[in-house]
Amino acid sequence: MQLTSLVKTVGFRLLPFIKASLIYLLFWLPYFGKTPSYQSIFFKCLPILCLICFVIAYLKGLSRKRYAFSILAGLILSCMGDACLVYSHNWFIEGLLCFALGHIMYAYAFGHKQPYRLQMLLFLVPFGIGIYAFMLPGFKGALQYLGGLYIVLICIMAWRAAAAIQLNMWKWTKIFAFWGAVMFCISDLVLAINRFRFEVPYGDTIVMSTYYTAQLGIALSVVPSSDMISQKRRESNGHVKAIKQN
Repeated sequence: MQLTSLVKTVGFRLLPFIKASLIYLLFWLPYFGKTPSYQSIFFKCLPILCLICFVIAYLKGLSRKRYAFSILAGLILSCMGDACLVYSHNWFIEGLLCFALGHIMYAYAFGHKQPYRLQMLLFLVPFGIGIYAFMLPGFKGALQYLGGLYIVLICIMAWRAAAAIQLNMWKWTKIFAFWGAVMFCISDLVLAINRFRFEVPYGDTIVMSTYYTAQLGIALSVVPSSDMISQKRRESNGHVKAIKQN
């Protein structure tokens, strides 16, 4: 499978997401991003809503409907979490729980039946423990427990995405899923440090740009290989017809 085939197949469908992301990152976040409002909810959630529509467009005819519906549920829960975090002073816990449920859906999609590859999980465990120990002084009240639970869930999600990759048979869809999981971890780590430990320069921009990249990678993982194969066949048939006409 060629990456160029993937771009040709999905590029046009991703234009709304790309435009919405750029509008938020370049024009809304630097000037109005810290002001809670319904307008902030709209512009922050709009890129994810575009990805939700992107996934819905692929539901018809998919052989992996369980996978696609799980990813769709994760995107919807993430969108709800985004809305809560706009009013994070009042709704942070609710937003955290929405994202936690989203990670459960993503982990389920990436493979509860895939090879377990426990060595990858064992590789992530020290990182999870280290991050929790680093963040613990900033966690107060219920966050001391919910923060730890969230770290466990996002590590499981990253583990399942990594375990789905087969080194002897590379697939762009699984690579995008893993890339999305990694970007999600980076985004959440920067967000947590910026909120509970110390201010990170350009923290909000880093958080949202890596977050949108993460959700894009995860959404792209629903694109069926057959769709890309069909694209290549159409190109090949068109080339053959052009030769015959000449």
